[in-house]
Amino acid sequence: MRFWTRRSSDTLPVAGTLPVLEPEALLAPHQSKLTAIRKLAGVPKAHWQAFYFSAFEAYARFVQQLPASEAHHHAGPGGLLAHGLEVVYEALKLRRGRLIPAGASAEALAATQDLWTYATATAALLHDLGKPVADQRVLLYDRHGRALGDWDPWAGPIGGDAHGYRVEFLRSRSYRRHERISPLLARFVLPDQALSWLGSDPPVLEAWLATLSGDDEHAGILGELVSQADRLSVAGNLAGTQSQMPTATRKPLAERLLTGLRYLLDQERLPLNRRGAAGWLVDDDLWLVSKRVLDSLREHLTGEGQTGIPTANDRLMGELQQYGLLVPNGDRAVWVAEVKLGDWCQQLTLLRFPVRTVWPAADTRPATFEGRVTPVLERSSPCDARDRMDDSTTEASRVARPLDRDAARHVSGIDVAGPGAPRTEDTSALSTRDEEDNGCQTDGVSIASTIDSGRGLHGAGLAHKLETNADPGTHGINTDDAGQRFLRWLKDGLTAGHLPVNTVNARIHTVDEGVLLVSPGIFKDFNPTEWHSVQKRFQKLKLHRKTPEDTNVWTYAVNGKRKQSLIKGFVIPNPGESLGIEALPPPNPHLARPEEAI
Repeated sequence: MRFWTRRSSDTLPVAGTLPVLEPEALLAPHQSKLTAIRKLAGVPKAHWQAFYFSAFEAYARFVQQLPASEAHHHAGPGGLLAHGLEVVYEALKLRRGRLIPAGASAEALAATQDLWTYATATAALLHDLGKPVADQRVLLYDRHGRALGDWDPWAGPIGGDAHGYRVEFLRSRSYRRHERISPLLARFVLPDQALSWLGSDPPVLEAWLATLSGDDEHAGILGELVSQADRLSVAGNLAGTQSQMPTATRKPLAERLLTGLRYLLDQERLPLNRRGAAGWLVDDDLWLVSKRVLDSLREHLTGEGQTGIPTANDRLMGELQQYGLLVPNGDRAVWVAEVKLGDWCQQLTLLRFPVRTVWPAADTRPATFEGRVTPVLERSSPCDARDRMDDSTTEASRVARPLDRDAARHVSGIDVAGPGAPRTEDTSALSTRDEEDNGCQTDGVSIASTIDSGRGLHGAGLAHKLETNADPGTHGINTDDAGQRFLRWLKDGLTAGHLPVNTVNARIHTVDEGVLLVSPGIFKDFNPTEWHSVQKRFQKLKLHRKTPEDTNVWTYAVNGKRKQSLIKGFVIPNPGESLGIEALPPPNPHLARPEEAI
């Protein structure tokens, strides 16, 4: 395959290289998008040329035809440029009709309207600018195919004698590091007068820098616009429904599932090859805990804004099996197998993927599991019973096991399931992220997720209803702060009686130390996609009480007749003062600190 340099008469003799092109050639395929962006910006021609188009040209010169990712969205040549322009377009569409900053006078809004619009456009354009530093290695070649060494993005765009380049992906990259790098490279894209203009208004500059740096806590509405626009661009690319390609067909669900799986594994959101992991690589097979992985895939794809994702795991498994991505177990997709490492042993329901399906290149695969995975014919195992783990268990929930029926009745004080009642299906959506900020892992199965999986009153629908119906000025709360919005939602939900307390399905329990907020469930109920940022911002409010061990998260035992389970969460002392709620029930008699449990 041949690629062309600046002049059509020059070819690059090195296979797999891309040519260094001028901005005019790089932007040529995107003229319709640039025209649409110009209409949305709504500025005079001179302003457009000096501030907007000059930035697009410089951005194109800097990123050339680099991809936006290795195997996720916009992974082909030119993906980073296409993604940047798409996010600008989507962000400016979202910007229309938004009054920024909120609460400003009409005069102030008019005076800063163009500046906020420019901040939106440039933050959207530059949000992934750090990827060539954090995620990629770019090798340069001259016109004769001689290697010139690596491109140094810190020194500016590719130049000198370089006529071609080849892209490799770094294996030791750190997730989201590129966000912290992006502001440092902005000077190679934005003209001096643009940086001076952004710096002329401190609130604009603070929000702009926070957005580029991935600081959701301080980015405010600017960060929300760019994040939402980013998700729209990613979802459109992964689903194959880009508006500029009317003949494009939707990518098969199985292909999207495989792309998402590779991403989750690459970002180590699904840990491998250790006790309580999500999967184990043995010889030519990757064994993955079925429910945990499918739930994580659904949450990830839905969070990206992708549509058409089935809610039933059997549909997902059927799709993977239909396209031959799984090693079937007869006519079924799942295997029951025993996973053993040293003296640790678990019997699990697993999906079996050929390793070459997930990692086609052998040098990209992780190390092989040091233990063994042995399929069994039925759900019985020589594993010690104390080591057995439910299919939905995460690493942290080895301690926080699902409640049995007796424990569930004790928590609620009500016989919710009589002897002849049907068994409640466990469809809990467990997080795959360890809560390092809490001083411990909080992925344990909560009371609510074990029995009810967060459906009904504490789903995202109620969070949205309470948040949008509440008076923004109540309680003196700053509505731009995610932690305080959560606090308002919590107060309003308790006051209206929409949030259960001390019941089987509750995320909220009263204890001797105050009010226990089950984490991360309560934050996922408020905002299923950005719950991690909400939780971090809530911690900044310093309303919670630390444990005697000086950690943020408390652990409580749930005492049943035959079994004891554990739940974790934040404790708010003096709820009457902190929450303004006096009419709370007495402490739940079936919750106690583990050292105090009988």
